[in-house]
Amino acid sequence: MTIRRRTLLTAATLALAGPVRAEAAWPARPVRIVVPWPAGGPTDTYARAVARELVPLLGQPVVVENRTGATGTVGIQHVARGAADGYTLLVANTTAFIGSVVALPETAGFDPLADFVPIGIFTESSTVLWATASLPVRDFDGLLARARDTRLPRIAFGTTGSGSVSEQAVEQIARHFRLEMINVPYRGTAPQVTDLVAGHVQIGSADLGTALPHYRDGRLKPLVVIGRQRMAELPEVPTTAEFGITEPDFTIWNAMIAPVGVPAAVVARLRADLQTAAATEAVRAVTDRNGNRAIFQAGDEARARFARDLAERRAFAASIPARGS
Repeated sequence: MTIRRRTLLTAATLALAGPVRAEAAWPARPVRIVVPWPAGGPTDTYARAVARELVPLLGQPVVVENRTGATGTVGIQHVARGAADGYTLLVANTTAFIGSVVALPETAGFDPLADFVPIGIFTESSTVLWATASLPVRDFDGLLARARDTRLPRIAFGTTGSGSVSEQAVEQIARHFRLEMINVPYRGTAPQVTDLVAGHVQIGSADLGTALPHYRDGRLKPLVVIGRQRMAELPEVPTTAEFGITEPDFTIWNAMIAPVGVPAAVVARLRADLQTAAATEAVRAVTDRNGNRAIFQAGDEARARFARDLAERRAFAASIPARGS
């Protein structure tokens, strides 16, 4: 029979072994921000702007890593399954964090309320439905007339995948006005806009910042703001609410989020530093340039918004079969 001996570390033994090293204060090494969308898209742009401002606040490098796929769920799952030590964080938007769970409940692989802790929501915006220059319509009424003309090929619309605002909003428009169009999914806003400009799809939704250069050079036309509030940058463009489409709220936010289990002191430090970073002139300039509104919602307020958006989107998704019956 083998006898295992247990070594007892007495005070004398510890003294001989030397001083015990205390755990280093956070952050003691670089912090990584995972963005579940391709580089160059709106969420990536905001994440990089915030990351630059966090560097002097944290005293460590802040690295942005793009992990794309499956409407953002690949990157989100990676963060959810990683170490809850504050060194791997997530910057995601409503589409990836809420919409994907509604559209893909069995495969999303995470629960936005149970698996994560909100650091802070720091921007919000409405998207715009754009038409490629070659589509012979001038406004939203023109789009409706063109889409109803059964003598012409069906219109192809670009989306950023299942559960995205672009998909759900156009689905809502199609059902509200009894239209038939073709959904063409993309891995993110940037590649969708590239194909929209080239005319490979006829319409698509995108944030103002991504589409604005193409609007200015005449290659994209704004048709309608997806939401309840007109945009100051496009005052003449009506909202979907003006056409009778009011729910769910398709406002898009961007937020920094941590996996559940990150120490409370680290979460508090991140919230304070994120709020400071988001208020800098550099980040505000990026926010304004891209047609976003700078906000800051943290803690229970942010969690309540996550829960409300999740409930509204689920109710909308559940209503679709009933409308089609």
